[in-house]
Amino acid sequence: MCMNIGKDDLLRINKGFGGNIRSSSSIDFALEKVNNPRLGFYKQLAYLWRAVLVDHPFSDGNKRTAVFFAYAFSKESNKCIDRDLLIYQAISIARKNLTNIRQIERRIKNAIG
Repeated sequence: MCMNIGKDDLLRINKGFGGNIRSSSSIDFALEKVNNPRLGFYKQLAYLWRAVLVDHPFSDGNKRTAVFFAYAFSKESNKCIDRDLLIYQAISIARKNLTNIRQIERRIKNAIG
């Protein structure tokens, strides 16, 4: 299953949290990965999370943006979500500047089942 999200969607979500784009290169790279049909849901989400949580492409609301689109796509896919763990994982990834996609993917799988 591929996520259906574009750059405009991410910008609109972040704008709702009071942010503006500072740099879009990491978002562009992540969106290329999201459009790869060979990658699964969790890996696609991991690329987006790394782009938003670690590279901080927005002036404000990076963590809120990441949690929002993870929550939205999980609900759309009828996956169970541990909301508190999802928020914890987003904060932890951002604080630790975690860049390893497999580790990010594992953390997402723990929060979204």
